[in-house]
Amino acid sequence: MLNTHRSALAILCAALTTVAAPALAAGPTGTAADYGSSAPHAAAQRSIELQPDTRHINVTRGETVTIVRAGQRFTWHVQTFNHQTTFALAEIAPKDMPVDGVQVYVAANPLYTGS
Repeated sequence: MLNTHRSALAILCAALTTVAAPALAAGPTGTAADYGSSAPHAAAQRSIELQPDTRHINVTRGETVTIVRAGQRFTWHVQTFNHQTTFALAEIAPKDMPVDGVQVYVAANPLYTGS
């Protein structure tokens, strides 16, 4: 009887591990997905026009912004990991958009922090 209970417990543990494993949060992937996702222009809450001397921009986690430079634009929904507070704009910008040297500073969203 004890062996039957151990076998049942082992099967149950294996089943729960298989089901629960995909539910674990994924870590950084080293891709643009670590910083959020592309979004439709209509979803933007604001637009940020990059000037030739722009070296950084400020955004809030959970915010959707349109970035504009030299007649090009793209819209991004910022969703970084909590520890990620800065990244290079080149990580998410279209490859042909001149954004080298521009840093993105990400503030915590007070809606999620309870502030």
